[in-house]
Amino acid sequence: MEKEMIYKSRGFSSCINSAYHLMGDNMKNIIRGTWLPALLVSLFSGIVATLYIPSDEILSFGLAHTGLYFTLFYGSVLGILICHVWLYSRLMSVLNDQPRPWNFKRVLLSILYAFLIGFLVGFVVVSAFYLGLRMTGGYPTKFLFDNWLVVLIVLILMILALLPFNYIIMRYLYDKDARFWGDLPKTYKTGLRHLGFIFITTLLTSIIVGLIVMVVSLPLNILNIANLLSYGGRQMGDPVTLPGYFLPLFFFTMFLVTIALLYVYMFQFIVYLFVYGSIEKSEEERKKMGSPRKEEFPTSGTFQDKDPHLPLQQLT
Repeated sequence: MEKEMIYKSRGFSSCINSAYHLMGDNMKNIIRGTWLPALLVSLFSGIVATLYIPSDEILSFGLAHTGLYFTLFYGSVLGILICHVWLYSRLMSVLNDQPRPWNFKRVLLSILYAFLIGFLVGFVVVSAFYLGLRMTGGYPTKFLFDNWLVVLIVLILMILALLPFNYIIMRYLYDKDARFWGDLPKTYKTGLRHLGFIFITTLLTSIIVGLIVMVVSLPLNILNIANLLSYGGRQMGDPVTLPGYFLPLFFFTMFLVTIALLYVYMFQFIVYLFVYGSIEKSEEERKKMGSPRKEEFPTSGTFQDKDPHLPLQQLT
């Protein structure tokens, strides 16, 4: 994909619109480049979900073949993680001109860095919670109810503090000269400068993706509810109400739903790519002007809203 298409000033609606056009006009190239890791992620997800659901058959299998059960379960979890890295590295190979090994390394490091940052933030929040709990001498539930406003403010501030990493990680994935930790002070400051833009785009994209996920996941949720009701009934002595082919049906449904959701989440990923390009272009223009300007919430009327044709390169 040409860099001129990425490094372009856009509003939040234009970033979403551009991602939509890019995926719609280039779905063949995207599927051609990512179908195999997507297939494997869905296969492993189906195995993990089927082994995890409450089921007398699965319980009997686990007790009779404990070693095989845990091998299948944890092997599939590891397969999901590795194939996710492979999947997004192949997607990045479609979006940029870097070789596949380079993209695989960057995606792997990005996921590790994201886990590390999430762990550190979670550790600080949990430590602060238990410190407050010890100082007040109360119970966790009572502490949350008595200090719900403080907890809500801390949660909001934590989310806002993590939003700039949408830009930082995408920059690290796309720019071959980018360094994650070495550039972090500068890139985090840049992300904070454009926090309003990142927040609105993330909010709107999450709403769109969330609604699609709810619809796509509906068959799987129906099967989960049916299984829970049947399992609870069996514990109280009721007869089996599920058909004998329920487990293969659940596995196949999980497989199909996962494939669909992977490409839905790719749309959100591509939106962040356009967010990154817009911020980079805005920073370039700001430096050319020689003086910083106050960051405003970009709107669809401020920037060019449509990129009708965003061609992607063919994978070889």
